[in-house]
Amino acid sequence: MASESQVEKIQKHFQVLSGISSSLNTASDELTQAVGLLDEALKKLNIGLSVWVISRSRGNDDYPEYYDLDQIGYCKVNGSWGIAIQHIWGDETRDHHNSEGPWLFNDASREMRIQAVDKLPELIEELSRVAIETQKKIQEKTKQVRDLAEAIRGESAKRKVVAKGVSHEQVETIISTVNRQQKFLGEILQQASCWERDADTLRVYFSSEKRAFGEMLQGKDSLLKFHNVVQQVLGASVQIGVQTEQQLVPTPQRASKVQK
Repeated sequence: MASESQVEKIQKHFQVLSGISSSLNTASDELTQAVGLLDEALKKLNIGLSVWVISRSRGNDDYPEYYDLDQIGYCKVNGSWGIAIQHIWGDETRDHHNSEGPWLFNDASREMRIQAVDKLPELIEELSRVAIETQKKIQEKTKQVRDLAEAIRGESAKRKVVAKGVSHEQVETIISTVNRQQKFLGEILQQASCWERDADTLRVYFSSEKRAFGEMLQGKDSLLKFHNVVQQVLGASVQIGVQTEQQLVPTPQRASKVQK
């Protein structure tokens, strides 16, 4: 049972707590509103980058492999970008990592918010640094892709497909028709270096460097689909031959009998 002095002490401190609770909540609300203004300003920039800085460390210098950190950052939480707080801890040597959060700033505990707010300038600085680095990386990757596209376009422009006994227009029609039906097969046909029609046979030639494409075209199903389109475009029943490194592979006899 509490003594009279203990009761008086409890009552005294409770009265103090009652008096300060209102101003404490007001101060907390003002802090929340101030961070909210910064949060809205960042959202308008539409940066879309996740960045974290340490707001409090509970590490032990004797055990550097252990870490126990509070962080303030900028990330997407439940579909919304904003200033956020998280708690992470673990053991690097055993690859054990744990986390609580992240929470949007206003959803974190009051203690974590108070600790983290001093790190807001550092967060903005880090966000700026990462944004600049990311911009440079995007520009570098864009240049790489453009260079690759130009190289491929230039190679395609230099490659002139030879057509004998069949027009270039017919070849292009065959390739585009096959491409609409089966894109992969159409891409294989684009690697051919020569199309030659002689009597009732259409031969498709691949250079030695493109031999693998010719071998893929020699599959029974691929030849059959290719044969059907050739008959449709040429309006005649012809056999198909695929020439790779001096080896001519004819269409199966039954394939030549397929009707449109």
